[in-house]
This record gives sequence, C-alpha cells and structure tokens, in this order.
Amino acid sequence: MSSVSFSGLATGLDTGSIISQLVELKRAPVYRLQKDKQSYQNQITSLATLKTKLLALQTAARKLDTSTEFSTAKATSSDTDALTVSAGGSASPGQYNVKVISLATSQKLQSQGYDSKLDNIGSGRVSITIDGKTKELNLTGVNTLQGLANAINDNVEGVSAAIVNSGAATGGYTLVVNGAEAGTANAFTLDLSGLTGGVPPVMTTKSTAADASLSIDDILITADSNTPDDAISGITLRLLQADAGKTLTVTVARDTDGISDKVKGLTDAYNDLFSFIAKESAADGTLRENAALRTVASSVENMFGSSFATGLGDITMFAQMGVKRGSNRQVEFDAAKLKDALAAQFGSVRDFFVKREGNVGKASQLDTLISSLTSSTQGVFKASTTSLNKRIDNVDDSIARYERSIESYQSTLQRRFTAMEQMVSQLQAQGNYLGSIR
Repeated sequence: MSSVSFSGLATGLDTGSIISQLVELKRAPVYRLQKDKQSYQNQITSLATLKTKLLALQTAARKLDTSTEFSTAKATSSDTDALTVSAGGSASPGQYNVKVISLATSQKLQSQGYDSKLDNIGSGRVSITIDGKTKELNLTGVNTLQGLANAINDNVEGVSAAIVNSGAATGGYTLVVNGAEAGTANAFTLDLSGLTGGVPPVMTTKSTAADASLSIDDILITADSNTPDDAISGITLRLLQADAGKTLTVTVARDTDGISDKVKGLTDAYNDLFSFIAKESAADGTLRENAALRTVASSVENMFGSSFATGLGDITMFAQMGVKRGSNRQVEFDAAKLKDALAAQFGSVRDFFVKREGNVGKASQLDTLISSLTSSTQGVFKASTTSLNKRIDNVDDSIARYERSIESYQSTLQRRFTAMEQMVSQLQAQGNYLGSIR
C-alpha cells in the first residue's frame, strides 16, 4: 500500500520517526507471542532429548529382561591352538572333555598343467552340481582356461575357481576348483564332458569334502563344519587341530563381570536421564513447567525405588544388589556387592530382573513402563508434543492477526499525519496571504 508523507515539511516534526515508534509500541504483543512460540519450540526439542535418554534406559533394561540375556556365560579352552570356544546366552556352567578326531575338509579339484592360462580348452556346456542342484554354463565364445575360471566364479555359488601358476616353462598353469565350505553337504560334481574343440581340463580330486569328527565326554559326534554350534548347548566350538589322542578341556562359567557391566549400564542410563531431568527442572529449565517431564521422573523413580514383591526370589530391592539412592536423584552402583549377591543368590538376583513363567521381573516392568511413556499414539511425549504444536499454531494465528492490525494501524497513522501536514501547510499559506495584504 503506497502513501504520501510530507515528513514534517509544514510542522517541522519528524513524523516518520513518530509513526515508527508508535508502530513499535503496537508490536509489543507480537514480541511476547514470538517469545512464547520460541519457548514451545524449545520444549519440543528438549522433549525429544528426554525421550532419547529414556529409550537409552529401556535399551539397558532389555539387556537384563530375559534369562538368556541376563545369564551371560563365558567359555574357555585348555588349548586355544587346537580349539577355541564362545558362549551364547543359553550356555550353562559346566566342564567338558573334548577330543578333535578329524577336521572337516572342503572338496578340491585340480586340472592337468597348461602352458598358458589362455590355452584353448574348448567350448560347450559345463555343469556343476551342489547339494542336488545343477547349474549349467554355456561356454560358447569362451574357450580359454581363464575364461572357464571366470565363468565359474561369476555364475556359481558354493565353489570358486583359480589359476595357479607354478612358473614352469611348460605345463605351469593349473585350474583349481574349491568348495566354498567344508563338510559333505558342500560336496560338488564338475562335469566338463560337454566341451569340444580344444583340450578340456581333466580334473583330479586333491581333497574330498568330509565332516568333522569329535567326541565330547566320550560321546562321538559328527559335525558338518569346523564350527559346530549345536554340539554343546549354547556353545560354539572352533576346531583348529585334530589329535585323537589329546583331551581338551572346555569350561563354561557364569560371566559375573558381564552381568555386572549390564547392571552398571542400567544405572548409568538412569543417572544420565536424571541429570537431564534435574537440569530441565531447574528455575531456568526449558521443561520446568512441562507435565511430561514430571510424569517421566516420578514414574521411573518410583519403579527403581519400589519393592518388587511379586518376584520368585528373596531379593526385592535394588539396594540388596549394590544399587542405592545417592544425592541429586542419582543412584550409586557397588559392583562388589552385586557380585557377592550373584555368588550367594544367583537365582534370586536373576528373578529380580528377568521375565519368565511366574515371574515378571523389574527389567521387564521398566521396559513396559517406558514403552507406555513413549507410545506414538498415547504416550506422554505424543500428548505433550501435540499440545505444544497446537499452541504454536494458535500463536502463529494470533501473530498474523496482530500483523494485519498493525499494518492497518500504520496506514491510518500515515494518513492522519499526512492530512495534518497538509492542513498546517494550508493554514500557513493563508496566514502568509493575510500578512501580505496589511
């Protein structure tokens, strides 16, 4: 909207400055609304951080909420040159005598020697059968030793081919075809009888596919690989050397250090959450008046502090395992006390945390609580963020109305001051005229 302003030519007043200052005074409510909007946006950002820290606590709790995850075990071998072991969550403490009788081997075929990897081996059909499935290759236009190796590598899963060069002046290039995995299940058949027009490879067996053989506590076991994971429940063996006359000892024990690390991870996540809550609850905290913050703080704090009366074991409080309240809503972790509790009452400590038949478990309860709080449909974060976004929308609408009102107000001022200047100018002209006729 254009307007004409005489900027005080008649009155000597700086009307532009006066209008600007009056409009600025009129904008005071807009500035208050913009400050409110920024506050709401800051709350949404802080709520996102709070949710992230709460989910980190949930992740830590989920590492303790089942027997498999809680009962961490560690396995050791008496001779790691011959046998290495690793324990999964279902491993149970025990000791086993193991003998590695023979290792699983993969099949290997080798051709006669060629003078060059580019020698003509003929063209036609080649078939490879693995586990009862046959793959056929059409080598029309591919008639070199290297071309055959490339065709196998590019088109067949389960075997690999390579050219080995001995360096001999004649017959130095040999095609070697290997099974990708050890064990009889990975045996293969290579049929080159469809090649014509050159010198087809004649393959000789250098090693056959064979399963591993071992005994565990005098029980004879056949394994289809050198890494059997079902010979001992929850334990993966890695067979490295075969010696039927040598007895190896595999020991499986509870990994109390691993359990302690998981409990410490839970307390660290709790303390990190409440450090943020303390900061946001302070007088200058972004969420000091936000109901979601108070709900999260009280719910999680009550969950940690309350007695677990419905568990199967005798341990009902975190404090019995070395987790006690400290200052500033933090908790303190005593690893030595937890290890003593694990040594004396492992089952009770386990049942305090885990969910299993007849037992809910604190870690599982905490997981459920956090899932409820962070629900994308009914959680407190969803409700609070939705409310804040509505407030932002309302503020935007109010600002837009004020801006339209201010624009109208500014136009009115400009018209009135312009009219005043014109009137003063006319009066001055009349005065000058009357003064001139005396």
